[in-house]
Amino acid sequence: MARSDRFLITHWCGIPHKFIRKADGTLDLDRFVEMKESGINLMASYDYGYETNCEMLAACEKLDMKVIMCVDRIDRALRDAEHRRELLASVVRDYASYPALLGYHIVDEPNSGAFPALADIRRILKELDPVHESYINLFPNYASLEMLGNPSYYDHVDQYCKLVRPEIVSYDHYHFCKGEPIEQHEITDARERGIYEAAFQKIERPGFFDNIEDVRTACLKHDIPFMVIILVVEHGPYRNLTEAELRWEVFQSLAYGSKRLSYFTYWTPGVDRDEGDDMWHWQNGMITKKGEKTAHYYMIQSINKELQALGDILLGRTSEAVFHIGKVPDTKVTYWTGAYGSVNSLTAENVTAGFFEGGYVLLASKDYENAQTVTLTVPAGRRVRQYAKGEGIWKTLEAADGTYTVALAAGDGELILID
Repeated sequence: MARSDRFLITHWCGIPHKFIRKADGTLDLDRFVEMKESGINLMASYDYGYETNCEMLAACEKLDMKVIMCVDRIDRALRDAEHRRELLASVVRDYASYPALLGYHIVDEPNSGAFPALADIRRILKELDPVHESYINLFPNYASLEMLGNPSYYDHVDQYCKLVRPEIVSYDHYHFCKGEPIEQHEITDARERGIYEAAFQKIERPGFFDNIEDVRTACLKHDIPFMVIILVVEHGPYRNLTEAELRWEVFQSLAYGSKRLSYFTYWTPGVDRDEGDDMWHWQNGMITKKGEKTAHYYMIQSINKELQALGDILLGRTSEAVFHIGKVPDTKVTYWTGAYGSVNSLTAENVTAGFFEGGYVLLASKDYENAQTVTLTVPAGRRVRQYAKGEGIWKTLEAADGTYTVALAAGDGELILID
């Protein structure tokens, strides 16, 4: 795997074709700088064509950004076993030498019937290019069993890990809905129809934690890191998120040990589509369809400064356990019952506590409307420090009557170290 020494933050729906170059035909470097300044350090590209792809990779190298390449020939290779190696070899020949390259995008949300072909593609690419990863994104757990092609969601992830052996497991789960009734549209593609109809099934959709529990369990079993794709853009039944709701998604994912994070979406989809033809009614990504920054851009820019620091600290540390305080509708979570590791007691209203090797604990608020306080006790002689996200330094906490206190803003996360 083309490993990174930093926590990678990426996205879906990057700079559209019509915005990648200026009116004079030159590459619009301001758009790349704009993306980097949002805190994104891994660009997910479109296939802009060979010349522009090469310019894009060179620009990202100068900005110290990595790239996941999307190349149409890889999609063709997935469908054409006879010419698969030839097609993949041509992609490697064109792009593998660029320092900014992290890997190749293969496919989004495959049925399990595609796993053998995906395993073959990954094997061939690894033979041709041992350095760079093959990126595939999986369905969430609210996909139907027919869409998955497996008897359960865990079975789906587990089989994927065993057969494909990806460098990283990626999936999306969109939790925050606004409850609008489903609109009727003529959708001929069965996969697209399934995705559309599943989106409208429930409001404040349960399953976020069951989903990440299954992924975390499978990834620990197979020693594979995972990445969560979180919701940003308002569309269909999904609402326009507050900063606290965005923070909730980010820090819950980090508490569970996610080693990379992606935003859906950076650019608002539907650039070349009239609103009347758009069944999802896309709006409020980080960048509008016309190329202007939205409120979400600035919210995520603020979040990413903190995420980068905490993600870098936890990047090489194994997730040892995750506990919940405060009930959730999901069934696979583990609730705090007493003591764990170097924490004797932990008290809060509604918190997730992720324990990592080395004495690190990520406290993530499950309340995206109200602030709360976490109190904890530790064995005598231990020191408790909190990472001050705004200052980028560790601060030693002082105990009051043997109890340490950590304040959590709505939806926020704080990292402590017990040593």
